[in-house]
Amino acid sequence: MNTVILSPRLGAMAGIAGSVFFAIMWTAAVFADGSWHLGEMTLSELGDRSRSGHLLFNTGAMVTGILSLLFSVGLYKVLSPGIIGRAGAAMMGLASLLLIGVGLFPIDTGTPHTVVSLSFFGIAALAMVLFIVPFARSYVFHPSMAMFTAFLLLVCLVGAAILKLPGLEALAVGCLLLWMFVVSIRMMWHHPAR
Repeated sequence: MNTVILSPRLGAMAGIAGSVFFAIMWTAAVFADGSWHLGEMTLSELGDRSRSGHLLFNTGAMVTGILSLLFSVGLYKVLSPGIIGRAGAAMMGLASLLLIGVGLFPIDTGTPHTVVSLSFFGIAALAMVLFIVPFARSYVFHPSMAMFTAFLLLVCLVGAAILKLPGLEALAVGCLLLWMFVVSIRMMWHHPAR
């Protein structure tokens, strides 16, 4: 039982489910809100409890955070031989807890939201940096996943130079969702059902 709960395959399924679920909930919150505009408003504004889509957005953040924790455990299991891979997985696990915090402390809570939101983005980015070398050395992830991770980080760095905060935040979230989905597919490919 414990092996199933902590398996890379379960982590991969959680990563796929989490990335798709958040994309759906984000989109649903935008439609329910009706006045949110991509690139002009932060994603967090969808979670403001005075807005009509707040339950969708905040639920999306919390559920995706929980699924991301399982994804992080799967990464830890696959990358456990190396300390850098374990550190990256632990950092991604911490980012997952912070994502839950984004849903628990929406933007209208003020400072608590700012702390969990900024910490989430910083720690998730650091985790992705830490994954580059272990991915390159892993038979599961292959150097292509290392290059993909580095490419998405570069896209976000370029975005930081040319976009305002709302646009950068949306870009970063989109890149993170895509990264989690693709990494999960790769992990699933190497850990088929028994």
